[in-house]
Amino acid sequence: MDSIPKPGAPRIPVLPKRRESRLSVALEVRILGIDAQGKTFHQSEITVDISLSGARITGLTAPLNVGDIVGLQSSGDKSRFKVSWVRPNASDGTFEVGLHCLEKGRAPWRDKIQQLTPGDRRTGERYPCEGTVSLRSASIPTPIWGTLHDISEGGCYVRSVNVAPSGEIVSGQFILNGVQIDGVAEVANSRAMLGMGLLWCDLGWDGQEKLDRILHALSMNSGETNLKGRALAQLERIQGLVMALRTRLESSRAQVEVPTIAQLGDAEEKLIAALKSVQP
Repeated sequence: MDSIPKPGAPRIPVLPKRRESRLSVALEVRILGIDAQGKTFHQSEITVDISLSGARITGLTAPLNVGDIVGLQSSGDKSRFKVSWVRPNASDGTFEVGLHCLEKGRAPWRDKIQQLTPGDRRTGERYPCEGTVSLRSASIPTPIWGTLHDISEGGCYVRSVNVAPSGEIVSGQFILNGVQIDGVAEVANSRAMLGMGLLWCDLGWDGQEKLDRILHALSMNSGETNLKGRALAQLERIQGLVMALRTRLESSRAQVEVPTIAQLGDAEEKLIAALKSVQP
């Protein structure tokens, strides 16, 4: 029989250790399964970002529950995924979901990830920062209080007197520039009385967006080179969306509505403005 946790004991969720960062890549995928109402569904959508272990997808019309199992197909490969979280899109009544691959190393886009990430992305650029953290660990009965020393797309370094052992999972609040991220992380290394290096495992449904905004703000203060790199990365994502949209429009079953034309016009105007803002 499973042991029952004592009242007040910290509850540390058992999550897959995400050892790779998410990439903002727009891939067309097909999702199928049984929704929360017991109905079968089959839908084509575009990924917001991907990693070797999962993906974030928005625009789903089928309501899903956390823990549901769905099939996902991309480029001819199909794998089983578990729904990690669900967030309603208030603007159009659709849903955004986080998916975790149940078959280790079998994400359909594994080859593309390897092409885009030559090497270990945990060594991504770190930005010095100031902030506070409050963490819970299964091996320490009291909260771990500390301050942020630096942060990156893959993790952060926390200065603290009390530390959790390497390999342990911690969860709690990371506050930087008034922004709170509720996250789960793995302790990569720790030194008593000094601090811990953490690797992000899960940042919830809105944590990745918050982290992206924080890193963007920090990069703007670190020089034009970093800004140019982020602009090129954003342009790559736009190109992926354009290719996916073209593929859909070229389909004989595609239906185009008037709002679509207006949205494309708005996008064109913004791209023209961005072009004019870049000095040759």
